[in-house]
Order: sequence, then C-alpha cells, then structure tokens
Amino acid sequence: MNIESFIEHEKTKGELYNFCKFNRLPTGILLLGPEGCGNFKLGIKFIKKLLKIDILAHPDIHFLFPLPNLPKQKSNYFYNKWHNFLVNQPYGSLLDWKKTIHYENKDCKISLEQVEEALKMINLKSYELSHKVVIFWMLEHLNINAGNKLLNVLDSPPKRVLFLFIGENEKLILPTLKSRLLIINLKLISNKMIEKYLIRKFNLSQTKAQNIVSVSECNLNTIFKILNNNKNYLNINFIFWMRMLFNLKNKIDSLLRWGSKINSWNRDKNKSFLLFSLEIFRIAHRYKYDKNYINPFFDYKNFNWKQFCRYINTKKVSRINHLISDVIKGIDRYYFFLFHFLDLSFNINKILFNTQNL
Repeated sequence: MNIESFIEHEKTKGELYNFCKFNRLPTGILLLGPEGCGNFKLGIKFIKKLLKIDILAHPDIHFLFPLPNLPKQKSNYFYNKWHNFLVNQPYGSLLDWKKTIHYENKDCKISLEQVEEALKMINLKSYELSHKVVIFWMLEHLNINAGNKLLNVLDSPPKRVLFLFIGENEKLILPTLKSRLLIINLKLISNKMIEKYLIRKFNLSQTKAQNIVSVSECNLNTIFKILNNNKNYLNINFIFWMRMLFNLKNKIDSLLRWGSKINSWNRDKNKSFLLFSLEIFRIAHRYKYDKNYINPFFDYKNFNWKQFCRYINTKKVSRINHLISDVIKGIDRYYFFLFHFLDLSFNINKILFNTQNL
C-alpha cells in the first residue's frame, strides 16, 4: 500500500502550510494527538513543504526519539533503524519502534545527550536549507534534565530554527515546556471519512471498510497494518482452521497446538486474522445466493469452496459474525487470548457443523 496516499487532516495541513506561505513560523510547534491520528505523518509533510525537499535525511534536520540507556557509541547504531522506521511506519507507535530495535521490554527516553547533540547542530551554519529543523518524536518521553535544557533554548531561540514536537499524551509533557509552544490538537479521523476513503481508494466493500474501522477504532496505525497483511498467509491459516473445526472431535490436540501458535502472535496480527475470517464468512454467504460471485481470496485447488459454502446460511453467519466481532473488540483487554480463541473455535464448530458434544 502506498503510504503517501493515506488520508490526512486537510484543514490543519492548510494552516501549517500557511506558516510557510506567509513566513510566520513560531519557534516551536507541538502536534498533539492520540496514536494513529497521523500527527507524525502530517509533521513530516509540513517540514518537506517548508524546506522544499523530498527526503528528510539531511544535515540541517535532526531527529530525537526515545532510545534505551546505552553508551553513545552504541546509540549511533539506531539511527539507520530510525530512518527505515520513518519511511515504513509513519503511523507507528512507541511499541512498534521498540520492537524494531528489539527493546520491547526496556524503558526508552529522549536523553540529555541527544538534546545537547541537537543544540550543537543548530549552532552550526546552515548547510543549504532555509531553516534548521529539530524534530522530537514522542515528546512525553523526554528526560527531565533534557527538558530543562531545552527550556533555556526556547526562551532565547536561535534565528531560522524550528522545533517540531510530536506527542500523544499531554499529561506527561512538562507544563513549562507546553507553555512555550504553539499546540495544535489533532483527533482521530472520523469513521465515516475513513470508510469512504477505504472504499474509494482500495476498492473495498462497505461492510469490510466498516469492519476495519470498527476493529481499528479509527487508528491509522492499526488500519495500515491490516491493509498490508499478506493475504496468502491469511488464506492458509483460515483453511487450516476450518479443516480442524470440520473434524474437531479427532483434532482437538491439533487445535490446542495451533491455538498456542495463534496465541503467540501480536495483537495486530490476531485482529487481522479474525477480521479476514469475518470477510470470508461474508463472502461465503453472498456466494450462497449468487453462484456467479467469485471469492477474491481463494485460488487453492485443494480447498473445496463450494462444499464449504454448503454449511453457510444467514442465521449461522449472523451468529458467527457476532462471536468473532466480540473477540476482536476484546483483544486489547485479553490477558490470555488462547482461552477466548479456543472458545470461539468450539462455538463456530457447533454452529457450522451442528455438533452437540465433542
């Protein structure tokens, strides 16, 4: 999927672009909004517009982002990782970043050393751009000492230097720091706007677009992951699941082993798989009443699509959709996903194949 094509906050983008047009830049701007609202992506586009460049890997642009507490010579290793993250996951969360650098269980902060390095950069003569830019990603994870250092600079800012801050949790940002910034609050993009965009841009059915929005709760980070999932991989797992459920009495051990594998997936992967399963049941129901409708996902010769659809009817699909939707919506709350997935499997087995007791 082309990241550049994703929807944005057009009104706010216009306001930011006016800063460039009328040369009325404040010293510091904070784009504040919840995960998945697109504030980081919006900031990136604003900087590109301001500096009239296409890429942000430039000596006049400096990024600061949370890092584990490591010696300086080791922290340099993360900068290549960061630029890949910047390109591939502009809607990514802090957890996504920590997974990228394999520090999921470590505390990460923007350190005093990072801030001091950025301040050295802005005191040098500009390489070629109209402004020097310092971008802080996840401002709420700024070390207190680093924050105090930054306050002094914002009180007497150098000329032609812009500080751009990206943050999610206003309560965790130093009040003294916020008071010196122009704060632009962003909300999640509305569900109706995302639905229309998904239908138009990705040729999705209205039902699938609504399911994606419902599961993601309008979080662009989650939507991006769902749309980029490998459909072939999802096909294989769905077929494997249905085959076990068809003969579950003899395959309970296999279901338990496979369920443990599913349990090891991350939450986004679990959501994508169950959302895909919802879509397959919807397609099977449509095929039941329209034999000319072709399943856009399955092309496996060893899976009998027509035979599978014989077990489908309106009442069954309605009950299955309700069960799967409940599990999807509860994934973020479940501590032990395996139990709920197994319960879902037993219920679908009973609904589809009319088994009473195993």
